[in-house]
Amino acid sequence: MDLFDPATYASLRRPLREAETLPVECYIDDKFYQREVETIFKKIWNCIGREDFAKNPGDYFTRNLVGISLIIIRGKDMRIRAFVNACRHRGTKLLEGMGQCREVHCPYHGWTYNLDGTLRAFNAMEEAKNLEPQEFGLVEVGLDTWQGFVFVNFDLNAAPLKQFIGNLGAHTACYNWEDMVTVRHREVVIKTNWKSYVENSMEPIHLPLVHKKSIGHVFASGKAGWKYTHGPGEFTIMHTLTDKSRAILPGDEGFERLPGLTGTAADGAQYIHVNPCTTIGADLDCMWFKHMVPEGPHQVRNIAAFCFPKSALARPDFDRIIQNYYRRFDLVIDEDNAIAEQQFDGINNPMVKVGRFSHFEENVHWFDNWVIDHVVGPEAKRLAAVA
Repeated sequence: MDLFDPATYASLRRPLREAETLPVECYIDDKFYQREVETIFKKIWNCIGREDFAKNPGDYFTRNLVGISLIIIRGKDMRIRAFVNACRHRGTKLLEGMGQCREVHCPYHGWTYNLDGTLRAFNAMEEAKNLEPQEFGLVEVGLDTWQGFVFVNFDLNAAPLKQFIGNLGAHTACYNWEDMVTVRHREVVIKTNWKSYVENSMEPIHLPLVHKKSIGHVFASGKAGWKYTHGPGEFTIMHTLTDKSRAILPGDEGFERLPGLTGTAADGAQYIHVNPCTTIGADLDCMWFKHMVPEGPHQVRNIAAFCFPKSALARPDFDRIIQNYYRRFDLVIDEDNAIAEQQFDGINNPMVKVGRFSHFEENVHWFDNWVIDHVVGPEAKRLAAVA
């Protein structure tokens, strides 16, 4: 099978109720993954966290995205920037994790950088000729923010984030996410392909089986009213009707409803996928998100967090009630992790063949076609249309 031949995906390009799934090789092949890195992750905006991960000057957090280590740091001018996490002397990694610093100091040879990435001091370079400090600042990467989320882009010629996001704000502005506070975040590594893990967040039919002990009733009730929205912009939304928070387990105490919700946001929960690998859970009382970051074709790092309005944090009973949200979230994540690894074991079976989509998997079909648009090219869609 030629994974880069548009004809390979003719069956995927059919309408949802006629289409077949991605070939399993797309989830396990090293060359296909490397093409994803070059045509997706190095070309488009990648959501990597929240602005409140670095609230004050000198606050920073680090990310590893498709093998590129980054520092995201708040400057003295309150601007947040992204830099390649490597000293300009001989490439030593500068920072790890999250923290606070007055300057960025190389632990190997002592080169020091200001918070805006400019070179401040270089050790043992007294005899170097034609060394211009302004030419040896940290390598900056494109960064922009949207509703409190931080995005980076490695492509200097990329379209602005505003164009990438499209009209997503029309569906989310009433939540006031930029004023929310991140109260907890958790990272876990799963043995699966990043696309498989993203797909899990885009369909509800696994809920009764995988989430029997948690949120299986959401689908089983038959009253969820699932509805799907695609763009314009690099996003898709799975909306479900509910008058209760989906962020806690049935019967658990929660926080008050967010004020000012309108439209579909007022009618239930919205599960928003932002390409390539971020899911945002927009609920009636809070917001959670997860970045499903690939670490090769066979492993994904799930970085997940919970965000609440400041009014919830001000409640005297916040520390008690928040445990209900954590319990639900941890249980659901663990259930998803287990089935993701079991599915990946099956995908690695050399006898596996392509499958078919359910009508509930509209967003999965949309996403898989989006991946092929980038990795193989939109000509694959044109070819299928002609056929």
